[in-house]
Amino acid sequence: MQHLFNKIRGGARPQQDPQDPHSQPKLSLTEHLLHLDPDAYRSATQPPFLRLAAEGRLPKPLLGRWLASERLYFHSYIRAAGKLLSSLDLPRGVGKSDDDAVVKVVDWVIEDLVRIREEERRILDVAGRYGIRLEGEEVVSGPGVGPGPVEPRPASFGGRGGRLAVMEGVSDSVAAPAAIGVRAISQPNEPTVLPWLEAAVMFWGTERFFVDAWGWAKAQQPVSGDDDDEARDDADGGALRREFIPIWSGEGFKEFVARLQVVIDEDVTKEIERGGKDVREEVLRRTEGKWKSLVAGSESFWMNVDEHVENR
Repeated sequence: MQHLFNKIRGGARPQQDPQDPHSQPKLSLTEHLLHLDPDAYRSATQPPFLRLAAEGRLPKPLLGRWLASERLYFHSYIRAAGKLLSSLDLPRGVGKSDDDAVVKVVDWVIEDLVRIREEERRILDVAGRYGIRLEGEEVVSGPGVGPGPVEPRPASFGGRGGRLAVMEGVSDSVAAPAAIGVRAISQPNEPTVLPWLEAAVMFWGTERFFVDAWGWAKAQQPVSGDDDDEARDDADGGALRREFIPIWSGEGFKEFVARLQVVIDEDVTKEIERGGKDVREEVLRRTEGKWKSLVAGSESFWMNVDEHVENR
């Protein structure tokens, strides 16, 4: 088997083939991307905002602003997912279509849309029960996904410059399959394999970023005899440590995110084994820049809470 992506810049090392101790370590595409810039990824998933959240020191007004921004992200995600679903060319045969990568991507995105809607309802429910005002909570109507908060002030956190901008990049990465083949003939830089790859990598990446970030936050929580009693005294009344962190860092969410990772890696491996070096280079060219943009945008998603770290 051809080794796929065996250059790695820091972080955990990929495993070697136990049957061939002299073989080069094997690295899947997603592992390669995760290790492109481990320092930047660590910075994006381990910010002061999450430490305050884990320690119960995030005030309700700040949490409300962040949750309002998260709702806007959800709406942008839904629009991007709709664009992706409309662009995918599903198999027309009557064979084992469930084994087709495109079908698996469609299934995953649809499940994620259901999850996103559940999360938005959870945010509204928890905010109501804990007395957390979502900034700009007056609803507005329009041609989008439905009622939603007025866009938060562009303060020192993501807004449209952070995770929302990342999702706009996800949407931009979706190409119409009908046009890909035509462009690939005259423009060698256009996709020749896996036309859904960039979008799938970005959708997986946004969720992998989220679960890694909140998994780190969970690991920072103080160890005590009664977490529920301790959370009662949190600055947010316990909303994060009782309601959100257990779900956002949970095994079920991790397993769900990993499903799309497997689909990406398996199909990329198959295409590289068929097409060799040229396909490998194409895959890297199409995904590395997108991944770097995602990490950079995700880092700016978190609110700047340095002053609260110092003063509390």
